[in-house]
Amino acid sequence: MKRFASACGLALLTLGSSAVAQTQAYPTRAVRVIVPYGPGTGPDMIARVVSEQLSKRFGESFVVENRLGAGGKIGTETAAGAAADGYTLLLGGKDTHGIMTHLYPSWKVNPERDFVPISLLARIENIIVANNKLAASTPQEFIALAKKKELRYGTPGVGTNLHLMAELLKAEHGLKLEHIPYSRSFAEALPALVRGDLDIVVAGMPPVMPLVKDGRIKAIAVTGAERSRFAPSIPTFAEAGIPHLERGGWFALFAPTGTPPAVVSTLSKAVADAVKEPEVVSKLAGIYAEATSSTPEALAKLASEETQRWGKVVKDNKVTVE
Repeated sequence: MKRFASACGLALLTLGSSAVAQTQAYPTRAVRVIVPYGPGTGPDMIARVVSEQLSKRFGESFVVENRLGAGGKIGTETAAGAAADGYTLLLGGKDTHGIMTHLYPSWKVNPERDFVPISLLARIENIIVANNKLAASTPQEFIALAKKKELRYGTPGVGTNLHLMAELLKAEHGLKLEHIPYSRSFAEALPALVRGDLDIVVAGMPPVMPLVKDGRIKAIAVTGAERSRFAPSIPTFAEAGIPHLERGGWFALFAPTGTPPAVVSTLSKAVADAVKEPEVVSKLAGIYAEATSSTPEALAKLASEETQRWGKVVKDNKVTVE
């Protein structure tokens, strides 16, 4: 019996040592990074830039897998149901970890429960752009005009943080705004804006800034506590006296709950180093994204704050997904 107990103890010790060794050796094969949006979008490009750098650092491939649909819901569900072994990660953000849970009360996924935070990757400021013929070119003129006349605005879809940003402005300033969602193809919203079918578009900076620089549309204002270094001539909402829009979009890495803490720590430290690389900073700047990182704890706090904030906006404005 003593020999059996000793043998069991040795076996458990060996298994424990093996598990530790596997964690220390992570990764030993390809890691998939699920992006719940389509190829070529801002989140997709951020994921690819950072994944490329992580592949170099670890000597194993970090492969981006696009699982788009339902505003990010499908990809988030896929990641939540994956094995918690560090080999499936999610590129999440304000929509997935701050808004969706309020839009889908019966959703089987609870982001706070089903994911562990790893690190921020990048921030992208949001922007309101307008048709060149619109009789408003500043934030104050836009607010004044929208109080008197109904304006048609486009976003990537109902319930996105861009839609809720407009609804927040609408509620706080008594604006007359008609939402035109472009859920299937946001790219169609930009030609519509140029033609005048839309008065304004609420978007992240990446897809619209080339049109602003070409003079085909005009910028009204951007989010942020201070002016964006990518567009210093565009005023912020804050400096125009419009509160609550000091934070734009953010994107981060998450893993399914149960992922070994040592793996989470390894990834978080690797991301912190990766986003400091001049090559990464430059590539992200090329799509108007600010490279950044965070501790898992800081990311958890950010996601919790966003959940509380946008839950109130959804409730107060009775936002529903059809």
